[in-house]
Amino acid sequence: MATLLNFPASALLGDNDAQLVAGDVGAVHASKKGRPVLAFDDMDEAAALTPEVEMPSQYSGSGLKAVVHFFMASDATNDIALDVFVEAKTPDSDTLDLEAATGWDSANSGTKSLSGTTAGDPLTLEITLTNADSVAAGDLVRFGVRRDTDSGDDDASGDLYITAIEIEDDG
Repeated sequence: MATLLNFPASALLGDNDAQLVAGDVGAVHASKKGRPVLAFDDMDEAAALTPEVEMPSQYSGSGLKAVVHFFMASDATNDIALDVFVEAKTPDSDTLDLEAATGWDSANSGTKSLSGTTAGDPLTLEITLTNADSVAAGDLVRFGVRRDTDSGDDDASGDLYITAIEIEDDG
């Protein structure tokens, strides 16, 4: 598996207009010991988006995986749940009105048990992007991530801090 794209927390934007799921709030930029992070609290359905980039030509088309790098502010015993979304557009072919609409595919969900960790430990959650909006090399693509706090799979208390999101070729 090769890393195709890497988005540090400072490159992500809070989803302040609830593009991924109605009612979401934008995740908030913060800094922890000089590290840029995006904060997702344990009460709100918070979300963030990557900037739009071109899918690299080396993408094989055989599948994608998101690797979310994060740490927890306090909880080290329960579980977290994240959703990752993909929006892809083919230039000079697709007709999506970029001023008025979005074209996000369905959520790709993953959970991670925090058991055996300590608050602040660097962790990853890998999520296979089965729903990838038929993305191909050369497409314009962006990714969204949200903490699914109303899911029965997310019972961790305290903020979750994302430091980076990597997109890998799963082929």
